Amino acid sequence: MAQRRPLVAVAAPEGAGLAEAVLEAGGEPLEVPLPAPPPEWGVALAREWAADALEVRLRTLSPGALLFDARSAAGLAGAFAAALRVGLPAVCASPPRGAFAAALAGLGARPLREEPAACAVRLAEEGRPRAGDLVESFALANALRAAAAMRCGPEAFVHLAALAREAEVQGFDRMVRVMVPDVPGIARPGSPWLRQHGLPGLLSRLGDDLHGGALTVCGRLEETLPPELPPPPEDPPAGRYVFVEARASGAEALCSLPAGAEEPAGECSVYLSEKSAARAVRWERVEPGSLIVVVGCGPRGAPGLRRLDALGEALREAGLRAPVLTDGLAPEGEGGTWVSMFTPESAARGVIGRLRQGDFLRIDLERRAIRTSADPEKFSRRDYFGASRARGYGYAARYARSALPALEGAGFG
Repeated sequence: MAQRRPLVAVAAPEGAGLAEAVLEAGGEPLEVPLPAPPPEWGVALAREWAADALEVRLRTLSPGALLFDARSAAGLAGAFAAALRVGLPAVCASPPRGAFAAALAGLGARPLREEPAACAVRLAEEGRPRAGDLVESFALANALRAAAAMRCGPEAFVHLAALAREAEVQGFDRMVRVMVPDVPGIARPGSPWLRQHGLPGLLSRLGDDLHGGALTVCGRLEETLPPELPPPPEDPPAGRYVFVEARASGAEALCSLPAGAEEPAGECSVYLSEKSAARAVRWERVEPGSLIVVVGCGPRGAPGLRRLDALGEALREAGLRAPVLTDGLAPEGEGGTWVSMFTPESAARGVIGRLRQGDFLRIDLERRAIRTSADPEKFSRRDYFGASRARGYGYAARYARSALPALEGAGFG
């Protein structure tokens, strides 16, 4: 009697070739398409949608392992979250196209010295390690550092927070605040250095900060790294991350700053959507010296935590270097100064929703504080801009009513 092939669920874009690779590695692929979320959804809602849909399919098919890839960080995070819930081994096959692929390598889900399909077939036979075995504090610290070293924006931090919550790992929010500002930039996706040395080289350059004993799909992390440390990149990404607070209200945000950036400051130019802000930039309606404020883009407002790619593109095309303050996400790979993930968001009655046209705002980087010229008494009496989109009973409406803050993963509350 012929030996039964190990069953491997394959969730990947069409044409990725992963099903064929599983066959060649001796496994039986079960192709499971990842659902495409509506384009207006934010990245956290798209992740939850993918995770829920894939979880149902995995419980129905009962494979031995999951092999996955996706074109977006939300898709990658959703696939791994589904494997966490079902208790499956999960192997990421994504190339280093973004910070979250690097994070998954740091987490131990992306094999560094074995073909992903062969790794998935092996794990389908062995049954361990499962996705939940990988998600612990040391591995999450590795993942955070790998993502921050790419300087691609904060989306990866949100998805890692969601995975930590799925795995019931405590203290991740503090980990982000302590570690991320101190991680040096190493290489951006697509850089010559990263093409030459890959994710193993990136992780090696983290040095003594890396927890080499963390478990991966191919053994301990230290066993999968190159024996010799690759040379440092000639042009590492500059810039830094700084967490700032509005101490009177308890609000918080993450600053993404280019090298040599001055303190973000200016008169607020307030917009209730990314679309209106991008249009104002393109129509040259943003005055020099303004600080662009975009509300209604957080987990409950967007809904789903919008990444402001369109605004980033508009600023780049216009050559405008105005700082941006938002309860949404800074775009991946954009330059300029972004103060994003403002929490509480405007839809949760955060103070960002009380800012008005002409208010002067300054981000005090030395004291890590947010300061405004508005009269405190008058400010407290203002109404909030950026209402929640929690209308009806559909998936997005249910999410918007209960969504958690960005640094708690922005999942269902």
